Amino acid sequence: MRKFYYIGGLPRSGSTLLTNIIMQNPKFASTATSSLLDFMLQIRDNWQKLESHKTYPDGQDKWGVIKAIMQNYHNTDKEIIFDKNRGWSNHIEFIEKVTGEKMKIIACVRNLEDICASFEKLFRKNRADGEIHGEFNNPQMKTIDGRVGVWTADEGVIGRPYVSMLDTVQRGLGDRILFFPYEAWTSNPELWFKKLYDFIGEPYYQHDFNNIEQVIRENDAGYGWGPDLHEIKKGRLLPAKSDASTVLGGNWYQKLHDTEFWKPKKK
Repeated sequence: MRKFYYIGGLPRSGSTLLTNIIMQNPKFASTATSSLLDFMLQIRDNWQKLESHKTYPDGQDKWGVIKAIMQNYHNTDKEIIFDKNRGWSNHIEFIEKVTGEKMKIIACVRNLEDICASFEKLFRKNRADGEIHGEFNNPQMKTIDGRVGVWTADEGVIGRPYVSMLDTVQRGLGDRILFFPYEAWTSNPELWFKKLYDFIGEPYYQHDFNNIEQVIRENDAGYGWGPDLHEIKKGRLLPAKSDASTVLGGNWYQKLHDTEFWKPKKK
């Protein structure tokens, strides 16, 4: 029986780097952004639309089928799988009904101003090759203020997973999540990986943070942010540095700085 752990969180927050380091452990398999969750939800939500399920309701076990798909979806011989999808925290109740087990989600997070700065740099770097996410049809995309507003809105590329994680905590399910802050773990990876292993309850493995290789890649063509959206730097892990004040300007830096709900409240 395969065991699942889940990687989610915010974009531009180190999830690709994390999944590649996790793969150093020979017992673990990890994924690029996976469609497993979407596939399972499609089966759940369309089950009763099939005529045979209406006429012969006792002939199939929906939950057994979904569980079987989950167990057989990934093409790997590893028994421990880390599946990456930003939607996991929004469907904890569903997955726990399927597996009968408490979920354990590693949520990659980062200072919001640095996430926005990363998107802004991608925007500037790649717009020569084509339109970036409807920029020519959306007047808000014509300025930095507008772009940051679009990205951080509740339905934005940053806002949507942010709201989902906040709602998870407010639903009383925050114990299912280990927030994995990019700034902290890249500065002290040994400490944070020990926290990760303690959280999932697996024996600690000594990872090599000085020789990082990229073994997991995504097809970035479909995202619209350029061909190197999920490329990581090989070799030694370097601490994250912030250039948000320079990229975004002081106004947005001050608005976003230390607004993250997962951070301890300052006294």
